[in-house]
Amino acid sequence: DDYVGDIVGRVYAEYQKRLRAANAVDFGDLLLEVLSLTEHPQVGPDLCGRFSHVLVDEFQDTNRVQFDLVARLSRGHNLAVVGDDDQSIYSWRGAEVANILRFEKDFPGAKIIRLEQNYRSTSHILATADGLIAHNAGRLGKTLWTDAGDGVKVRVIGVWDGPEEARRVGVEIESLRRDGLGIDQTAILVRAQFQTREFE
Repeated sequence: DDYVGDIVGRVYAEYQKRLRAANAVDFGDLLLEVLSLTEHPQVGPDLCGRFSHVLVDEFQDTNRVQFDLVARLSRGHNLAVVGDDDQSIYSWRGAEVANILRFEKDFPGAKIIRLEQNYRSTSHILATADGLIAHNAGRLGKTLWTDAGDGVKVRVIGVWDGPEEARRVGVEIESLRRDGLGIDQTAILVRAQFQTREFE
């Protein structure tokens, strides 16, 4: 009904037409084509019976097609999935956290093993993360714990933008160096590489 949707629809139709003419597929088509093979009367039974064990990592980030493919390939076989409903970050590309939330319903009799011990963080970090994550709606829940001790308390510092963040971090590092902390004991962790530009 909208102008952009109309253009996208026409472009997508032309894109698919050109893919077919070139006897080519894109990444999304690879999944759809394999999924359609599982339904083919001559190929499907062999394909779905081929794997006695199926393992899926980052299950919280699977989309509907990937979920359907996993369900078909593992039917009657051993299926193991690894995932964390609190770490689903790819909804913008079609990932459905509901796939992991309803896992026990979709695969009755599945054994759930919660990996709650954290080997990298201190208890202050875990308590902070738990406090934030507890507000997420529709989650399976877990109790994170560690043997790593309390560590330094977490400080939250709000900044306006990337340049201010880089300045604040730089000032903090300079302060730590004046207090005797070596530069080799300092690290800046970022979620994505583009965030390093301001620091550079």
